[in-house]
Amino acid sequence: MSAYLRAPLLFVSLFVVLLGLPAYGQGTLPEAGERQRYSVYIEMPQAYISGIGILKNDGEKIVGSLFNEFGVSSIDFVYYPHRGKVKLLSVMKMLDKWYIRKLLRKDLRLLFESMSHGATTYSNDRRHITYRFTPMTEESEEETNDYNHDTEE
Repeated sequence: MSAYLRAPLLFVSLFVVLLGLPAYGQGTLPEAGERQRYSVYIEMPQAYISGIGILKNDGEKIVGSLFNEFGVSSIDFVYYPHRGKVKLLSVMKMLDKWYIRKLLRKDLRLLFESMSHGATTYSNDRRHITYRFTPMTEESEEETNDYNHDTEE
C-alpha cells in the first residue's frame, strides 16, 4: 500500500476510534448539587432487576435509590467518591445476605468509578453480573409523564 493511501486510512481509523470513546471528565454521574435519573438494568445468570435509579450529589457524597418496575425500593446507598466507598443503607429482603451486600458494595463502587469517566455499564466477569445505568433524558421523562397522563383519562 502506498504512503498516500496509508495516511488517510490511519487518520480515518483514529477518528472512528475517538468518536466511540467518551471524553475524559465527561462523567455520567450527577454534578455537585444535581439529581439525575437512570434507567437501571442489573442482569445476572438466572434473573434480572430493572427499574429506575435516582442519584443526588450533594458535593461530598452521592445518595442513591434503585426502584423496581413496581415502585418498590430495592437498594438505598451512599457513595463517597473521595474515599471510594459505598455504604448500603437498605437492601430488599431477597438480596439482604452478607455475601450479596459485600458483592453489591464492591460492584457499585466500581460502577460509579467507571461512570465518573463516562461509562454506563460495568460487568463483573467472575460472577457474570452486568450493571447498566443509562441516564434518562428530559424527553424520556416527559414521555413517561405523558403516558401516565394518558392512562389516567
